[in-house]
Amino acid sequence: MISVEDVPKPKTFGPLGHLPLIDKEQPTLSLCKLAEEYGPIYRLEIPGYTSLVISGHDLVADVCDVSRFDKQIYSELENVRAFGGDGLFTSRTTEPNWQKAHNILLPTFSKQAMKDYHSMMTDIATQLIQKWERLNPMEEIEVPEDMTRLTLDTIGLCGFNYRFNSFYRETHSPFIMSMVRALNEAMLKSSRLKIQNLMMVGTRRQFNEDIEIMFTLVDKIIEERKARGAQEEIDLLGRMLNVKDPDTGETLSDENIRYQIITFLIAGHETTSGLLSFALYFLIKHPEVLEKAYVEVDQILTEETPTYEQIGQLKYIRLILNESLRLWPTAPGFELYAKEDTVIGDKYLIKKGDNISVLLPQLHRDKNAWGENAEQFYPERFEDTQNVPTHAFKPFGNGQRACIGMQFALHEATLVLGMILQRFELIDYDNYQLKIQQTLTIKPGDFKIRVKQRNRVINQKTTVAPQRQEKMHPLPKPNVENAKMSLLVLYGSDLGTTERIAKQLADEAVLYGIRSKVATLDEYAGKLPKEGAVLIVCSSYNGHPPRNARKFLSWLENSNANSLQGVNYAVFGCGDRNWHYTYQKVPRTIDEQLAIKGATRILLHGEADVSADFEKQLENWREQLWQTMEETFDLTIDDDVLQEQTKLSIQVVKGLATVPLALKHGARYASIIKNEELQSANSERSTRHIEIALPKGLSYQEGDHLGVIPKNSSKLIHRVLRRFKLNANDQLLISSNGNGSHLPTDYPVSLYEVLATSVELQETASRIQIRELAAYTECPPHKRELEQLLQEDIYREQVLKKRLSMLELLEIYEASELPFEKFIALLPALKARYYSISSSPMVNPERLSITVGVLQEPAWCGRGDYYGVASNYLAQCQPGESLVMFLRSADSGFQLPEDAATSIIMVGPGTGIAPFRGFLQARAAMKQRGIALGQAHLFFGCRNDADFIYREELEQFEKDGIVTLHTAFSRKDGIQKAYVQQVMEPYSSNIIEMLNNNGRLYVCGDGNHMAPAVEAMLQHAYQFEKGVEEIEAKNWLEQHQYRGNYVKDVWVQNGQ
Repeated sequence: MISVEDVPKPKTFGPLGHLPLIDKEQPTLSLCKLAEEYGPIYRLEIPGYTSLVISGHDLVADVCDVSRFDKQIYSELENVRAFGGDGLFTSRTTEPNWQKAHNILLPTFSKQAMKDYHSMMTDIATQLIQKWERLNPMEEIEVPEDMTRLTLDTIGLCGFNYRFNSFYRETHSPFIMSMVRALNEAMLKSSRLKIQNLMMVGTRRQFNEDIEIMFTLVDKIIEERKARGAQEEIDLLGRMLNVKDPDTGETLSDENIRYQIITFLIAGHETTSGLLSFALYFLIKHPEVLEKAYVEVDQILTEETPTYEQIGQLKYIRLILNESLRLWPTAPGFELYAKEDTVIGDKYLIKKGDNISVLLPQLHRDKNAWGENAEQFYPERFEDTQNVPTHAFKPFGNGQRACIGMQFALHEATLVLGMILQRFELIDYDNYQLKIQQTLTIKPGDFKIRVKQRNRVINQKTTVAPQRQEKMHPLPKPNVENAKMSLLVLYGSDLGTTERIAKQLADEAVLYGIRSKVATLDEYAGKLPKEGAVLIVCSSYNGHPPRNARKFLSWLENSNANSLQGVNYAVFGCGDRNWHYTYQKVPRTIDEQLAIKGATRILLHGEADVSADFEKQLENWREQLWQTMEETFDLTIDDDVLQEQTKLSIQVVKGLATVPLALKHGARYASIIKNEELQSANSERSTRHIEIALPKGLSYQEGDHLGVIPKNSSKLIHRVLRRFKLNANDQLLISSNGNGSHLPTDYPVSLYEVLATSVELQETASRIQIRELAAYTECPPHKRELEQLLQEDIYREQVLKKRLSMLELLEIYEASELPFEKFIALLPALKARYYSISSSPMVNPERLSITVGVLQEPAWCGRGDYYGVASNYLAQCQPGESLVMFLRSADSGFQLPEDAATSIIMVGPGTGIAPFRGFLQARAAMKQRGIALGQAHLFFGCRNDADFIYREELEQFEKDGIVTLHTAFSRKDGIQKAYVQQVMEPYSSNIIEMLNNNGRLYVCGDGNHMAPAVEAMLQHAYQFEKGVEEIEAKNWLEQHQYRGNYVKDVWVQNGQ
């Protein structure tokens, strides 16, 4: 082993140590020069401080182990604490305010927060653009100066709703000038001897004055916000003033808020301004990269103001920023200390308390990690993130102390760089040579350029809905070549989404004159046709195929190589990125296996994320599909055909009705035996316990689901009848030339029954629906407003976020003359709802129960209240009445283990307890039969005692030794707020041990917050206990999920 004393070090200069070797103006460059001479690790000694300077990626990987090393507040940062205090950047991990502030502020940097900040970022970026547009041709631009103005104004507006208005000043604001001087002094102070600092009275006075100027402004910002009162502002300052730390229940003190604001004003603008300056420097020095960037920007930024989604599509711009950060990371290093005696690089002995300096510019140039071209500016090296060496790229720090605002900085930088390239040519008029300027961060010094406006037309058109046609033209006669073409559309679906998409695609094909057929994937296992084309639309559930795709996937994976030559195919997958482990797993597997087995992929695998703009992603892929079909098979695709879409013909007649959705699921009538309220009388919520008599011939297991065919409420139906001036008692005869399989066609049916059992009336309005509403609106102002809703940003903010339905839009825009038959044709099919069964057949095989949380809350659109369709329907069902139901077995392995001695952990807050009630009933029955039981732990969560459903039962199960009950109360008076993951945390070691010994972990309930929080807690606990990296902890949990030891039955709420 090599001790610290034996690590290579430069020659020292007596009591000055290595201080004379460090350029006080450019200390980072001095350290890099020493690293080139002494290698990836060397010892640095300056008066009062000794550190190991590390730049080899293998050594950095070791010191980034957060179980052995933590952030060190080195001398420069210690000096910054004079005005940064215990803010996030300058606090020690052990200080209470670090964890408290981290918990409170983390949500302000989420993906949703970035969307909210986007318009504010664009506001400031536009000010920069306008300044540059108004310059005379030969005027110089001081790049770092303007980038500093930009980034300061951006963090001021986004973080604190405060405008510095830097672009409206001749000089920087007093705050900036004080901050720059104070940062510079904080660095220089560390390069001087103690006696020198004592003698510099004037410098010390200026330092204190600068701090006072910063404090004065920040205190003013805080006071003004407090004076405005609570206005539901959710920016950084709003959260700091109003949000309590979930761990301690405390808010931040005013003093700490002052420190946090200064921290974010420094960190939020210093590093990003440097990044943008370096990126522009590299672009003017690499014209081939600049040209590629122009091409991407011209293809994507087609409108005057970029949208949030467009910024995410600027992939090459992001590569440029990453490569700029690699060569010149604006925060050029970070300091650590050893928490224990340890060894790095398998040979260097590190003592507890030893200091470590990670030298980022040198690390990012380590040829052992980056290859021989490590010194070259080559953005393409970041195209595949899997090729980025582990721990060799650390521009935002490491572990829990990594920069909290990373996504904020990257989104801002991508937006600004994209807008600059959208409008300007960059001119290196003076052949600038890079000079590094350093305070605590680095940037190009004295960097000036000129710009010239590009000759480019910005598309400013507004999406316009089609004009209403007075006459409905007949569909064009099918093209002869199209009629020869056959299209098979296969789907794998449990909840009906992919089935709906498959039928829409088949209907479109028919309108184009193409012969089409729709079927499940299982129906075509082993017999894919080699004529025409096959479209596959599929979802997955926890990584498993839908029930009607299992045989197909098994056949596909086991079929012979090249057995599918001659099959032409395309795959579209539906998923939810909230479940990143298994996102798109089944559709991607199908796509890959078809190619491996010799089939020809005619279009790249398409994907849509239900937690994002699902409809837009589908629409984009659909457009590519028909264009590809036209080119590949020599077809004629006339887009005008789709303007007609599917037509329904409706006649008023007399007769009987039936329900196609029930027929599709093989549903049966079942009688309600009991329907009771589980919540206490003083609870604001409603949760129903509903017992149902099983029809003869049906059986179930614990963990299975009950499918229910709901009915739209009478109130909702009468809103439709009023809008279209129809009579509920009318009988209809519906006929369709296309998409209408969810409607009862070609036989008499009650109008009321159609609206009650066939269509979704509260789904968010789609773009297609809005186009049709506008097309049937003659009133110019209303037509214009509807057309504006089709614009990307407006649709997202006014329709998607507010969950505005087509019915609500019809009520708002009474001038729209959309025919009723068009309204019905545009509505999506009513979906079955699924509930976890909350009983065990071992108690009574002839009946089952479900636990239903009744959804009643203010509508997100602000128009009255929202009532969940199925939950309110079930809540009103009385004993003796019938409902239409069917059974579905648990697809994800969500069942009790075959061996009753297996240890189990159940996590189910709220109605998530439903399947576990069945599990506990089964365990009680087994115990009565003398069967030995393994450990069982139930982690249940609710707000308070009034919400503690099934309390007596659960406490009795615990008394009888069936389960150990752990309860988390989130809003109970007199005790600290807690959620299930927090109650689980003290038992994490036991849970980890149980899982590793083949125990079972079940999680049921909310998939938006609870389930991810439980996973994060377990991963963090495993990472801490085993001393491994985050990726290893994720892999550990993923492996248990793959083996079936960890299973979930969760739902994700993407709207009301």
